Amino acid sequence: MKRLSVIIPTFNRLRTMKVILKALEAQSLPMEEFEVITVDDGSKDGTLEMLQSYRGPLTLKVDSTGLPADVYGTPRAMNQGIRLSEGEYLVFLDSDMVPRRDALERLLAAHEKWGRMGKSVAIRAWWSRRRHPLKMWLKGTSLSRYSPERTLKKDKKFQKLYRRREGLRPQDAPIAFFSVKRELAVRVDGFPEHIQCYGIDYHFQERLVELAGVRIVFEPAVYAIHGPLSGDIQADAYRWTKRFKNRYLQESWKGLSSSRDGGKK
Repeated sequence: MKRLSVIIPTFNRLRTMKVILKALEAQSLPMEEFEVITVDDGSKDGTLEMLQSYRGPLTLKVDSTGLPADVYGTPRAMNQGIRLSEGEYLVFLDSDMVPRRDALERLLAAHEKWGRMGKSVAIRAWWSRRRHPLKMWLKGTSLSRYSPERTLKKDKKFQKLYRRREGLRPQDAPIAFFSVKRELAVRVDGFPEHIQCYGIDYHFQERLVELAGVRIVFEPAVYAIHGPLSGDIQADAYRWTKRFKNRYLQESWKGLSSSRDGGKK
């Protein structure tokens, strides 16, 4: 049996998925220890066809929801991945998350550490926006650029997670890079398919905590870089959404400031 099943739901991420596969091929954890499961949710850019034609060294299982993304969405893709999985531990990975070369090895070691203490845990990894050239990242030559110790000194979000590292709340642990024992995910019936977008993370983790007695922990040494590559349809949508959100917040702040000033110029 595989130790890890890496589950990646994807939608219109052709270029980024190619890079993720290379990053998984480069993992320090032996390939016989893990499998990769991708579930496409209605891509129109050739993502599914690329995955189906993969002939590399990874144990790769490819599936699809079979319908457009707005019908089932991420929860259905996640649950299909769980059903296809054979690993002892599940690793949920966003399709714009590129793990560091030692990420899976460190993740498995963390599960084993907590297991020896008799604890049922789910692990929230750490990630940051891409700041390294991808060639360096995939070869591992940029590994020294990140360390939990340095990040702890300057990143407020990291500091908050680190303070709660042995007991995170469900809202502190998005499934972008998240891992839990397979039997526990099955016990809580996986992800809620009646929720199409926001809230699936919280619902899933809340059930893990309440129904399966899971403790959510933060393992900062398990690290990835996050963000879709330019050229992907989803990358363009991400940038436009972020730009619209920032513009909305700016306009809202202007309106709030104006009302406080009584409309004075």
